[in-house]
Parts: sequence; structure tokens; C-alpha cells
Amino acid sequence: MAETRALPLKRLTLPSGAGVALWLTGPAGPDGVPEHLWNTLSSSETDRANRFRRAQDRTLFALTRGTLRYLLSKATGVAADKIAFAEGPYGKPHLAGTDGPHFNVSHSGCWALIGFSGSRAIGVDIEFMRAAGGELDLARSFFSAAEYRSLEGLERDKLLSSFYKIWTCKEAVLKAIGAGISAHLKDFSVELTEDGYVIHPEPDCFSPSLASVAVQPVDVPDGYEGCYALA
Repeated sequence: MAETRALPLKRLTLPSGAGVALWLTGPAGPDGVPEHLWNTLSSSETDRANRFRRAQDRTLFALTRGTLRYLLSKATGVAADKIAFAEGPYGKPHLAGTDGPHFNVSHSGCWALIGFSGSRAIGVDIEFMRAAGGELDLARSFFSAAEYRSLEGLERDKLLSSFYKIWTCKEAVLKAIGAGISAHLKDFSVELTEDGYVIHPEPDCFSPSLASVAVQPVDVPDGYEGCYALA
């Protein structure tokens, strides 16, 4: 990982020609969010940050949005505090009023994942693996039958990591295509293979083109799983 000075920001190393740039940001450190990042947030972003009850969540949200603005400013030449966003029908943000990269963000625990793509819509997801039990119950409720069967009988550690691999992949795919997550989790299955992930749309899938979405796991800190998808 190549580290960017002055910010808790690390660019992840990806294969050449991937057409994607990924960064990890966090933890914020003892001094919290750098002041120059706070100052770039819009009033609505500041209000949203202040609605978080836990200081850790508030800090991570502000750090993520401020870092996103910093990176978009470098990519577009627009001042970070002048970056304007619009949202798709399911809340996925995109740039408004200026050309620039496709982007997506995700945050969990004390880390955030930010992804840019020059030509294809991108979705990213990072999740802290909470070892609280109940993964099979969640899989029965939200995963496809094939995914549930793939998790049955796995030992505890393998079950936890496999569950979160499937979960992050499903979220990244649906975020990439800009679809509602809760409504479409069972529309496709994620097969975990030695080479990565394979997407299998269900017969009644709302979007059979999901099979063409490119997905890759992401090298994230221990205790987390991450994924990005290109539509």
C-alpha cells in the first residue's frame, strides 16, 4: 500500500490495467478529523455527521466524506468544498455539474473504502466481521438457497469469513448497478472460488446482466472483508 501523507489514507495496490483506484481511510487518530477536511463538508453533510450518536461513527463518516471530496478535487480540479453531488433513485451519489470518475464509498467499524473508476459504474463494500453468531439465520433470511447451502456445515472461522465475503460481494454488485439492496439480495448467488467470486443470476432476477458484473475481493485490514464491483 502506498501511503498519502497528512491524511489517514492509503491507496491499495491493484493489478495494472484494472481501471480502478481504491483507497482505505481510517482510523482518524487521536486528533479526530483534520480540520481542513471538516471545512470542506456541506451543511447537510455536517448535519448528517452530527446525527450519529457514537463519536466513532460520526468521526468516520466525516473523515470518509472529507476524504472523498479531497480525492474528487484532485481528479476534477474543482475545489473540495465546491464539489456537488446528486443521487440516483436508490440514493447512490454521483457528481453533479462536472465531469469526473465514477465513485463509491463504504464504511464499517473504523475503516472506510473509497473506489474510483474511469469508465464503469463502481460499487464497493467493507464490513467489520462481527463474530456474534447467527450468520446462518441471516443467510437463510437474506441469501439465496444456493448461498445458504454453501455455508452449512462450515467450521466457525470459515463460516464467518465466507458469510462476509458473500455479503460484501452482494452489496458491491448492487451498489455498482445502482439498485436497491434489500429488495434484490436474493436475485443472484455469489459462488466463492479459488480465483475470486462468480455471479449467478437467479431465473427470475430483475437484471440478468448481473452475470457480466466484474467483482474482486479487496485486501483490507484483519477482521474485515471487502469487495469492489464494476458494472
